[in-house]
Amino acid sequence: MENKNLNNKVKEKRFELILRIFNKIDFQKIEIPKEFSQDTFFDFLKWKIGTNISSRYDKQLNFIYNQKNEELQARLLKNLEYDFGQEQFEILSNIYFEFGKQ
Repeated sequence: MENKNLNNKVKEKRFELILRIFNKIDFQKIEIPKEFSQDTFFDFLKWKIGTNISSRYDKQLNFIYNQKNEELQARLLKNLEYDFGQEQFEILSNIYFEFGKQ
């Protein structure tokens, strides 16, 4: 049961990080490719962001949430948040580079 709670915490945090990036996208600067509908493109972007986030943070989140000491968890999450700021910038830059209006 504890493992299931751990997995849920990781999934919730990953989803939160994905939405934080997605909500920062300035869609006025994005050109939706012709082969995508708007909804499909948004789903594609969420998948693309999610792939980056999960490959970068899932192991760290598992490690953090495995810690029994809640104070240590809080400090590790704070460090992850700091690191996430830079990662968020890189992901957004890649999206604007790949899909930005010409």
